[in-house]
Amino acid sequence: MRVVHQFAPPMSGLLAGLPGVTAADHVPADQRWALPVDADVLFVLHGEGEDRAAAADAPRPAGWPGQVKLVQLASAGADDYPPWIFEAPRVASASGTTAIPIAEYALSVMLAHVKRLATITLQVGDEWPAREALMGRPLGTLNGRTLGLVGLGNIARQVGRYAHAFNMKIVAARGSDAPSPDPWISVAPLDEVVARADHLVLAAPITPATQHLLNADRLARMKADAHIVNVGRGGLIDQDALLAELDKGRLWASLDVTDPEPLPDGHPLIGHPRARITPHISWSNPDINRAILERLAENIRRLGAGEPLLGEIA
Repeated sequence: MRVVHQFAPPMSGLLAGLPGVTAADHVPADQRWALPVDADVLFVLHGEGEDRAAAADAPRPAGWPGQVKLVQLASAGADDYPPWIFEAPRVASASGTTAIPIAEYALSVMLAHVKRLATITLQVGDEWPAREALMGRPLGTLNGRTLGLVGLGNIARQVGRYAHAFNMKIVAARGSDAPSPDPWISVAPLDEVVARADHLVLAAPITPATQHLLNADRLARMKADAHIVNVGRGGLIDQDALLAELDKGRLWASLDVTDPEPLPDGHPLIGHPRARITPHISWSNPDINRAILERLAENIRRLGAGEPLLGEIA
């Protein structure tokens, strides 16, 4: 099969070595949405930054989808792509390929938060604190605390596995009435999850129904000193309402995603004493390229065999 991709030219050599791939070509960066309709498989990446608008408004290629049999997204999320992409006969995301590093990120910021690593780390010129001062303000713990999950897909479940190892109580809100697939995770309505959580991890997709899911009303219902971790999409949170809660000293937040991305210079969330902002990097890990290429190769095999695709988007 002929594969056309949006990555740098060296990716062609990697793709050409995959089973079932007979040819691989790239689309120049300045024409990234002028996708050919005579390829068998398209390997595409969502828009980022200013390119988000370009992706949303990209014109449909003439004759789309032509002979395209599969569009493989290189991201777990399906937002920030041209809407016509999903008119292809088969579309699959890379859902699950980044679940482990993102879950590791979520757990790491939870641990950094409760252990106050930023404040207890000694700097040049600092004096060793008196034992009495340390005993007067003990470090926190995850043991026995409640983790709330918003979403129960691959990422949320992986966070749950790690949290279970730390003896956390785990409760999740999901978009269906299905029971939890993991016995250590219970399912409850969103408002209950929000109210019970000591740490609330957002790992849901962004849709019209989930836009500002964590709004001013739900933020106000959270426990004082609760910690929000967003590894989903920035639009899941009403950021103005969140900022108001941070300014009151009620909540804490670790945000790997924001709305917009990047935040404009001088945005009050950047450097806020109760917020940790990272540049949408939680997915990063040394195995990411291999994992996504393996997903593409497996879906090409499944396409040829007439089997269901991994991460297929209905």
